[in-house]
Amino acid sequence: MKMTLIPQMAVKNCHPKGMQSATDTDYARIATEVATAMAKEKVDDIPVNGIRQMALNITMYFEDVIAGAGIWHAFTSKVKEMYGRQLPFYDIDEENYFDDEPNIEDVKFIVWYTMLEVHHGKIGNPENPILERLAIAAYNVLEQHYETVPVNESLKDYFQNPQFIDDFYKQRDALKWLYFSCYLTYIPRAIDFIYDRARQMAEAVHCPMDAAFYQVECLLAYTGKIGPLRLKPQEWMAAILRANGNDEAARKVESQRQMDYRMYKIESTDDDRSMTFRDITGETFTVTADELNHPQDECYQRKGIVASFVEYDGAWHLNGGSSFGDDLKMFDEMAVDYEGHKNLQKAYDDMIKESKDTRLFYFADAAELKAFLLKHLPADENVEKNFQLPADQEHIVLYVPEKSTEDLQIFPDGALCVKDERNPYYNEKWSRNQALNFVLSISPEVQSCLISQHFLPDATINSSKGLERGNEIVQQNFDFLVRAVSSRL
Repeated sequence: MKMTLIPQMAVKNCHPKGMQSATDTDYARIATEVATAMAKEKVDDIPVNGIRQMALNITMYFEDVIAGAGIWHAFTSKVKEMYGRQLPFYDIDEENYFDDEPNIEDVKFIVWYTMLEVHHGKIGNPENPILERLAIAAYNVLEQHYETVPVNESLKDYFQNPQFIDDFYKQRDALKWLYFSCYLTYIPRAIDFIYDRARQMAEAVHCPMDAAFYQVECLLAYTGKIGPLRLKPQEWMAAILRANGNDEAARKVESQRQMDYRMYKIESTDDDRSMTFRDITGETFTVTADELNHPQDECYQRKGIVASFVEYDGAWHLNGGSSFGDDLKMFDEMAVDYEGHKNLQKAYDDMIKESKDTRLFYFADAAELKAFLLKHLPADENVEKNFQLPADQEHIVLYVPEKSTEDLQIFPDGALCVKDERNPYYNEKWSRNQALNFVLSISPEVQSCLISQHFLPDATINSSKGLERGNEIVQQNFDFLVRAVSSRL
């Protein structure tokens, strides 16, 4: 496998927006050495670009640890907080594990996590000997440079003295960096994903493609779930800032609140040209003219705005673009839908109680599910007459969320995988083959519900040590494994 140089620009592109680093050439050279060492292991099913990406991620980890920037330390701190251990999968001698030095277990994990990207979400066994060989080859290169590699002072200062915190738009850029470029949290093929979302938005709201692209980018800075822990960018940034001792800055970033991109009713305008908006939930909030990019006079005569907003450090900010108009049909329809969902709360509460607080129900087929829903949800004669479900659905799981403002979730064939004493359709053989695929295909809320109640005991991955060991790896790391793999699908 022939390995070309990893350029300085590849290293630079992994850094936050606007950062100037004097060490990019040094780390690009190390990344090339790491890639060359890994390529010599001659792993046939990893393409050249996969090796390069692994090498770059490992080198950026090295730069982070050497600088004490806190990205990796934030990750291991969150893992310990959530799971009571330093890292998933690997037993670590904590007396010989140092936060300010490269560790072989860290490198093994980065190889495994990058492999999810290289193989498009296919789950590799973290104990695979091939991954160990690649990790050792890379780690040996890092060890050779540990005593002499220069510290990236710019990266260190960025988080230890976070100037971006005092400016909403600069801190949003920092969140976008986590989504697009940070070695630990970036989303693979993010541009393709955003393009698809932007195309849908452009068609739905009749806006130019470039405006839709920018809007989606701004929204994902707050709604995206990223990195091996599948956290929002602001949660990752808060953890990194805490790792650097900046607790107040972390609080400010973590506590900001985003309002969805949708229509808001203009409640009033003030003499200072600020505007007060009303959400479909009834909440009102005021945005200054400056934060609205000083709208033209005619905008103050309009009845509504389509936009997203973020409350940051006590003030509301426009999150992306905006469009003023007089047609409140969209707002009224969403408000009616929201109130309708709120009125279902008692029905939801009753169903949850009936489920013995599991939130789950199981049905043989669509007809049985339909009868259950019509019995438990308020509906008029017209709804009862026209309510339809696909007739060929069988072995269905129904999930009831806590809040009635969220939709019920239905999963055909899911009941075959769920080992619950209330579920008569559980099939052990089917579950052993399909449980992991099933749990990766459902929403995070339902994933958490099933994993926390130990309802998927058969989920397993391939292991050279046998089926039992494959099952142990999944069950001991289930919540983490699902989060990490989902972030790479």
